[in-house]
Amino acid sequence: MLTIQNKDFIQLSLLLIIASFSIPIARKASLVEIPILIALGLLFGPGLGIISHSFAQYMIQDFAGFGVGILGLVIILYYESHNINFRVIRKFIINIVSLNTVGMVVTSVVGGIFFSLLTGSPFLIGFLFGAIISPTDPSTLIPLFKKIKIKDDYSGTLIGESLFNDPLAIILVTLAISFIYEGSSYSPLFNSVTGAVGLIGGIPLFLIIQIAVPSIFGIFMGFAIIYLNKYLNFENLIVGLLLGVILFELTILYGIGITPFPAIIATGAIVGTFSDKSIFWSRESNFQENLSFLAQGVIFILVGSLITVSEITGFLLQGLILTLLVIFVVRPLAVFISLPPGGSKKGGPAKSWRTKVFIALSGPRGVVSVVEGAVPYAVGLASGNALLLRWGPVLEIDVTFIVLLSILMQTVYLPIIAGRLLPQETAQT
Repeated sequence: MLTIQNKDFIQLSLLLIIASFSIPIARKASLVEIPILIALGLLFGPGLGIISHSFAQYMIQDFAGFGVGILGLVIILYYESHNINFRVIRKFIINIVSLNTVGMVVTSVVGGIFFSLLTGSPFLIGFLFGAIISPTDPSTLIPLFKKIKIKDDYSGTLIGESLFNDPLAIILVTLAISFIYEGSSYSPLFNSVTGAVGLIGGIPLFLIIQIAVPSIFGIFMGFAIIYLNKYLNFENLIVGLLLGVILFELTILYGIGITPFPAIIATGAIVGTFSDKSIFWSRESNFQENLSFLAQGVIFILVGSLITVSEITGFLLQGLILTLLVIFVVRPLAVFISLPPGGSKKGGPAKSWRTKVFIALSGPRGVVSVVEGAVPYAVGLASGNALLLRWGPVLEIDVTFIVLLSILMQTVYLPIIAGRLLPQETAQT
């Protein structure tokens, strides 16, 4: 007789098997893998009931204390940061910073207004919704841009935005929850900082801490491993060592309430840029690439499996309306307000209306939003706050729909509009 543990291992084994089938299926259909992965998740999740909703929810949000969503995102970001384009980041840093500050605030406010109007919730709940869906998703954009091969000036700006927008999203969610439930313990570090210097001074200080501290830590760890390897020569064990290092960074920083993603990105960038490129570093990169793809497969299948049949019948229309508003109204408004008119003489993403439209239509929501979507109800259960208990489940379901539908829609239409909006010699569909 199968125990609960046996059933979980069977579902885990099927998850890995299903993820492995996505590549040959995608090649046969001449599609990127992500829609195939989500479709398989929908088929084996709510369709056939083979991957249960409770298993998918546990895996993506709670597995090992972090959830496969966060663990997978860490692995993806670490590998992709090996090839981070510092030239593009430096060239368009103003655009990236503007999108990650002004753009996210606009998304939170405007998205919150639409959510409140559509659901009848208080604006604070709407603002919480907007904060949750404000970050864009690198685990969708990175593999997608590899397929459609657009110029680094465009992909680099969008990927740079998605790599660095998590800290502000955390601040916005924390602010919204604090306004709804004063004294919330959701972010003790935020409470300590704002308690010491006040809310006005505490917000920018908290943002600096969330970016500077992990970045410095990640840079130190990256150079430390490179330096130690010159003297100790870890050879093939460099693979396990670096995987252990990024998991260590995740655990330590998460434990003190600081986002680990800047540290992960910094370590990967240092290793990718300054290692001696020996055969062992190449093997490490190849291993991380394969692990990154496996993480993408598992994450997107689980996202597809998160939705239940009852949620599809009860919330599909509302989720679809919110998704269309986020993609075609909220995101474009945030982008056109964020990016300066005209652009620089050197060109780039902010120069023409065509490239601005492409950026405006490129903003899938992903893992971070799914994980944060579960926070309001969890805080409500812990605190007994009536608003969070009432609206927490609605937020979680609607956010899941938006993540699911935005990924599906944008992986389909972005290759098409890239060929029409971007210079033809740099955009291949």
